[in-house]
Amino acid sequence: MKTQPYHSVRTSKIHGRGVFARRPIRKGIRIIEYTGPIINEKEANKIGVSTENGHSHTMLFQIDKKRCINGNEGGDARYLNHGCDPNCETEQDGDKIFIKSIRAIKKGEELVYDYHLQVPGKITDKVRKEYACFCGSSKCRGTQIDAEILAKQAKKDDKKKKKDLAKKLAELKKAEKKKLADLKKTEKEKAAADKAGKKKKKDKKKDRIKKKDDSLTLMVDKKKPAGKDKKKDEKKKNKKRKK
Repeated sequence: MKTQPYHSVRTSKIHGRGVFARRPIRKGIRIIEYTGPIINEKEANKIGVSTENGHSHTMLFQIDKKRCINGNEGGDARYLNHGCDPNCETEQDGDKIFIKSIRAIKKGEELVYDYHLQVPGKITDKVRKEYACFCGSSKCRGTQIDAEILAKQAKKDDKKKKKDLAKKLAELKKAEKKKLADLKKTEKEKAAADKAGKKKKKDKKKDRIKKKDDSLTLMVDKKKPAGKDKKKDEKKKNKKRKK
């Protein structure tokens, strides 16, 4: 009697086509093998990543640093979608990769595993969007990129954010210090100007008083009768002669 296969391929709510449980599956079952020709790094780079509706995806499964399985020419395992709360995981046995259940799976349930995508370079919002995840799980991280890579990027971003904030605070502090110094300088200049203004005002007042005094003296001198003074002087002379 032929064993009924564990899976079937049909349209998925997550993305394109997906692989579904054709019958109940127990935990720890090797459901399907990820098949395809084994190619080297150079050949894999030629195939690269394909883009569909603005989303990038790959069917290359890495065996080691120099080789991977080209799922584009493989079987049904290439249609398994990514899930952030998976019911399956990958298991390597030599050069073979199997999709294995990590819990009991009901009939009709879509089979998903965490791709743990390794994406080089900085993980920006644009890159996250390119590898967006639509698994719909409450644990969905929004992207198929490996959680460790995201954590490392988040750490770098946080470090940069703190550095930029410290730089901005230092600039604000410097600007505030300069503003305070300019204010003190302005106040000093204003105080000096006020002092000079008061002195000038005082000097003007002195000049006005002096001019007034000089004017009064001149007026007194003008009012004195010249004859009286002359008579006084003659009397003094006469007294001296009598003595």
